[in-house]
Formats: sequence, C-alpha cells, structure tokens
Amino acid sequence: MEYYQTENGFAYGKPPVACIVTRKPGNDKLTIDHTYVSTQLRGQGIARMLVMLVVEQAQKEGRLIVPLCSYAARVLAENPELSALVTTL
Repeated sequence: MEYYQTENGFAYGKPPVACIVTRKPGNDKLTIDHTYVSTQLRGQGIARMLVMLVVEQAQKEGRLIVPLCSYAARVLAENPELSALVTTL
C-alpha cells in the first residue's frame, strides 16, 4: 500500500484504509480537520505519516497549520521543531 494526495488531503491504500482531511481557509493556512485509520491498521504509524505529509505540503506552500483534529494537534505538539508551523483560525 502507498500514500497519495487526494482532493482534500492524503490517503493510504486503494481503496483508502486511512486518510487525513484538510482545507485551505485562506492563502496562508491549512487546516487538519480529521484523521482516520481503519481499526485493523491502527498503531502502525500510518496516521503520524499522514500528518507529516500535511507538514511537508504546508512547508512547500508556505502555509501555517491549524490542527483542528486532536490527534494531529498532539503529533505537532510533540515535535517542538514544528511549533513555528502551528497557528489558530
């Protein structure tokens, strides 16, 4: 299985068995609204990888991340080097 970009975020597997949903509420922000991993695949680092793909996208596009998803907020808070990318709406 592989990770790939979707219209509103990123996914893993075809058909998707994990996904992260994002929005662009303006020119400078990228929200993470929801992260989902099927129960059979949880605990394997898939959701963390999806968050990091959003981080890469935000960095490439020069956007700040608004982590509305509690899991994404926790992952970003655990990485002090990413704190400069995190903002609020």
